Amino acid sequence: MDNPLYVTLNDLFSRLDPRWDDTCAEWLQALILANQQGHVCLPVPQPSARQRLGACPLVAAPGGYAPLILDAQSGLYFARHWFDEARLADALRLKTGRRATVSPVDAAHWLDRLFPPTAEGLDRQKLAAALALRQRLLVISGGPGTGKTTTVIRLLALLAALAAQPLVMALAAPTGKAAARLSDSMRGAIAQLPVEAALKQRLPDSAQTLHRLLGLRPGGGRPRHHADNTLPLDVLVVDEASMIDLDLMARTFDALPPHAQVILLGDRDQLASVEAGAVLGELCQDIGYRGETLAWLAALGMDVDELPAAIDEGAPMTDCVVLLTRSHRFAAASGIGQFSRAVNDNRPDEALALLDEAAADLSWHPQWDADALWARRQPYWQAVAAGAPLTSVQQAFVAFMPLAGERRQVEAINRLVEHRLEADGLKMPGQLWYPGRPVMISHNDYGVGLFNGDIGFAVDRPEGLRVAFPAADGSWRELAPARLPAHDTVYAMTVHKSQGSEFDEVWLVLPDEEANVPDRALVYTAVTRARQRFRLVGGREMLRAAIGHALVRHSGLARRMRPT
Repeated sequence: MDNPLYVTLNDLFSRLDPRWDDTCAEWLQALILANQQGHVCLPVPQPSARQRLGACPLVAAPGGYAPLILDAQSGLYFARHWFDEARLADALRLKTGRRATVSPVDAAHWLDRLFPPTAEGLDRQKLAAALALRQRLLVISGGPGTGKTTTVIRLLALLAALAAQPLVMALAAPTGKAAARLSDSMRGAIAQLPVEAALKQRLPDSAQTLHRLLGLRPGGGRPRHHADNTLPLDVLVVDEASMIDLDLMARTFDALPPHAQVILLGDRDQLASVEAGAVLGELCQDIGYRGETLAWLAALGMDVDELPAAIDEGAPMTDCVVLLTRSHRFAAASGIGQFSRAVNDNRPDEALALLDEAAADLSWHPQWDADALWARRQPYWQAVAAGAPLTSVQQAFVAFMPLAGERRQVEAINRLVEHRLEADGLKMPGQLWYPGRPVMISHNDYGVGLFNGDIGFAVDRPEGLRVAFPAADGSWRELAPARLPAHDTVYAMTVHKSQGSEFDEVWLVLPDEEANVPDRALVYTAVTRARQRFRLVGGREMLRAAIGHALVRHSGLARRMRPT
């Protein structure tokens, strides 16, 4: 069956251009499919196809006014993607400029105070903070447990301590769940800072979604903050940046004043955004430091021998990217840590050997075990049945989570659990709501204050069934089911939906069809959601194929950032 968007657009374009032919229609269909797979553009290598598309009045050259744009270097775009990419590249290029310099003596004093010397060589957290004193754009990438939150709160304390006047700072994330986690982490990190209370009070401890920060309204349209009405900010920290698509990233940079400093946090190796674009991954492609920057860092007492000198000092992201490589969550010998590195480094033989060793925190099962799944969910149901405090219910829930790459697999697990509930009399057949039903919000609702990714639990109350959601301040909000925005049952979730979450134990269910091989980033993202134990469910050859499958998204962003 043809894609509905293709059918609609092809019909429209056929009426607008009498010469619209099968060749044009085929490229339109291919572009729509490419966008749905996360590509921003579609390469058009055939000269005959470029000539035919270029002759169509519905296809313009870069900067032209038409539904489609044909770029000589990057290929075919929908016009909105081309303009998003062009203006984001311009904004990023401007942000890579230097900040006003600070006194090296003062910088060294505060760096040593906030990042005490260690005997482990280069302190990359300290490196990130030092670079933030020079750069208006900084990307900090690292896997789970590498200390991104610790780094950024000390970095902000450094900026605040050395600023001539108080800075207006904000924290944001792409989803409500990620914003809530960032808020919790920041409050804990601020409490541990070795600085005076007055300085702590100048630091932000509450994050919000990017949509709320920008004033994006349901249904699209221009947000409240944009290039002509910028945010009143000096510093913006954006967490989980790998989840941000091209459109939202472009809107974010549009809304920033020229002087504002931007710090992007994320993991470049995680799954990219669901929508078109892989901005964080593109920004982290080439990492290097200018000679003068290395000399400045050395003057601050930092060991820079292991830092790469820039191959091209004119490259746009030179001095702007720091990789955090030391995991504070997984010991070097942990099964999960070793397995995630083997997956990420495309070493399938090593990954399979680790599974065979059956470490305490790593296991493999070739087939799905419904009884084992049911047994692992029993602590949650015991907490629900006992009327345990909501925090205890939540802790029991996040102790275990099955993940899958495909929505149909998630739906199958949800059905399996609900059938067992019906068999045990905990749910009436055909009943949608029942005590203990966990749900995940799938659309933002600013009126209700619930956002994509928020997870709540149905609880029995004297006034009827309510759904409880954790609030940013540690309390709980309870709402009638009818008040909820769009949501899904969540005994399992897709790997995409799991980003920004952590669970004690994670099972990754691989597909059983060769036509649906997942990619390396999906496996890596799934395994790094686990805090204590990880189980792979599926065939060995499917895992091997997944590790060898690296998804590359077509985009022209990195090329556009280079000065012409």
